[in-house]
Amino acid sequence: MIIMNSSYKNTLDYSDIFKTICFMKKPKNIVEIGILDGFSLKAMAEICSSSETTIQAYDIFEDFNGNGSKREIVEQFAGYSNVSIEYGDFYKLGFFDKSIDLLHIDIANDGDVYEYVFKNYIKYMTTDGIILLEGGSNERDNISWMEKYNKTKIHPVLEKYKSKYEIVTLDKFPSLTIVKIK
Repeated sequence: MIIMNSSYKNTLDYSDIFKTICFMKKPKNIVEIGILDGFSLKAMAEICSSSETTIQAYDIFEDFNGNGSKREIVEQFAGYSNVSIEYGDFYKLGFFDKSIDLLHIDIANDGDVYEYVFKNYIKYMTTDGIILLEGGSNERDNISWMEKYNKTKIHPVLEKYKSKYEIVTLDKFPSLTIVKIK
């Protein structure tokens, strides 16, 4: 193994990833499911604030049995005219009337969530659309709650779909999987 010094080492900031993808893709329609504290939503809203981009964000708020978002988060995004936040269950959404250019899913992801995305959300994606999914690394597959609740691992699901879609996983915990629709 070759060890190289680099100024990039240990500097991954996931908000930079969200901002860069938005900057490069210039999406017209972003959908985010799972808000929590609004970290990724804020990054995308900041870079897309003066563009033609609409951002639809959904969460089940206090109905989530765990570390969930609070409805007060809506107030934090009141200054962004292109952001709407609504109650919406990942498994019950499916009424999108326009194609999605960028989709972000962060809802305590496991392999079943990933499988559901591939089977039910791909049809809403534009050609060359991008899906961002929290998780995907081996480390993330083995965190305590995944093992405690016997959750389906993500990595095998990615292996199943990597011949059909362009998929890359950024491994720095918590990790982020990027899927590009061909």
